[in-house]
Amino acid sequence: MFPTHLSVNDLGVFAVAMVFGLIVVLLFMFDFKGRSKGPAIPGEEPLDSEMGNFLDMGKAGSVHEYLILLHEKYGSIAGFWWGEKYVVSLASPEYWKEVNHIFDRPLELFQMFEPLVGKKSIQNLNGPGARKKRQLMDRSFSQGAVKDYYEHFVMIAKEAADTFASYSPEEHIPLGKNMLTMAMKAISVAGMGRKFLNTKEIHKLGSAYDMCWDEMEARLSGPAPEPDSQREKDFQEARGAMRSLVKDFIKKRRQDEEKAEKLFIDSILDCDFMNEEEICDNVIGFFIGGFHTTGYMMTWCLYFLTKHPEVQEKVYQEIEEVLGDEDIKPMVSSELKYTRQVIDETLRASVLAPWGARVHEFDLQVGEYVIPKETPILLPFGVVLQDPNIWPEPKRFDPDRFSQEDIKQIPSLAYQPFGFAGKRKCPGWRFSIAEGLVLLSVLMKRFKFHLVDGQKVKPVHRLMTSPAEEIWVTITKR
Repeated sequence: MFPTHLSVNDLGVFAVAMVFGLIVVLLFMFDFKGRSKGPAIPGEEPLDSEMGNFLDMGKAGSVHEYLILLHEKYGSIAGFWWGEKYVVSLASPEYWKEVNHIFDRPLELFQMFEPLVGKKSIQNLNGPGARKKRQLMDRSFSQGAVKDYYEHFVMIAKEAADTFASYSPEEHIPLGKNMLTMAMKAISVAGMGRKFLNTKEIHKLGSAYDMCWDEMEARLSGPAPEPDSQREKDFQEARGAMRSLVKDFIKKRRQDEEKAEKLFIDSILDCDFMNEEEICDNVIGFFIGGFHTTGYMMTWCLYFLTKHPEVQEKVYQEIEEVLGDEDIKPMVSSELKYTRQVIDETLRASVLAPWGARVHEFDLQVGEYVIPKETPILLPFGVVLQDPNIWPEPKRFDPDRFSQEDIKQIPSLAYQPFGFAGKRKCPGWRFSIAEGLVLLSVLMKRFKFHLVDGQKVKPVHRLMTSPAEEIWVTITKR
């Protein structure tokens, strides 16, 4: 009962105070960004209700560069706004242990690439069905399966070496163009067979792909083109040409009764729970992933070797000692320990794949914080790969970081250039490493690479990190 001596006005004031107190209690009980279950996640408020922190990302230069600034300011966990969507970024190997089991991706963060890879690609699927399909596809990139591709890689690497041999010592050679061409041939042959090794077909596929990829990257920094614009028409024409080539090959592969070659797309073609559109989407998705990853990895690798001739010479000496006059074989590739360290350090120093993302259907405890369900969780691989607390002098290229002794000092999960969470690591990572070892084993035997003077090589961090401009080199024969 209320005190009987209170006036009507007093009762009114008392009632307002009670309502206000109830509102305060309810606000504390309401789970806003998980704050009722733990301390508030530090981070940025949105600059704009619709754009979120996109303007901050643009000012920083890229998502990766924004995440560097974000974590420098707030520490290993930080929240910000991806448009109208609240997201949390985790830049700690210890925090990553808490998300290691998560398979699903926040598809809204990757929608811009759907027109290229297709709606039915495994890249755009979540849930148990997607897990099953991913397990099936991973068979083509197992350790045993990759051994079958070495013969293809050696053939492509020798062809690339013959191309380099045609240049004079004074001639400036476009490094990126040559590495991407090599990578496209390798993924085409390993995926589609020697019958696809037709220069005209590969050139057509490459031209269509370049057009499509340029459009996708344009959409990272600006709006999509209008449906009736020439830009959209050009994109659709290139996309149609690329899909037509892939569908034609799928048809031919199914008609090939001998199947003398083992190809990585056979596991997709043998899948009885995918329709034709889904098969085509996944072949294109795997082609894109394998081509880009290896092409840019080798571009950066040879660039770093030109900057560090003593490392280049050490790679050459190891290849000579291990292989002699023989071609590299799967059974001896593990003996190229220092060469593998060079590839690992390339992946770390170049920040080849700057970030990934996952999403969980339940609230997730991460350290002392709680990330609310359905909140996209960014995994900034590049931030951790450049963390001075883990990698002293992170800008310095030093393959000895990955020696057997030194790597023991690195925290678990700290080196994840291909991702890690939810058994959704880049499926072609073994493929890329093997291809890199083969290419170095062939090129280092025959040439020394030198950087053309006067260049300022600047990385551009998108979904993959590439040089802003072509890197020019010269070569001398050994």
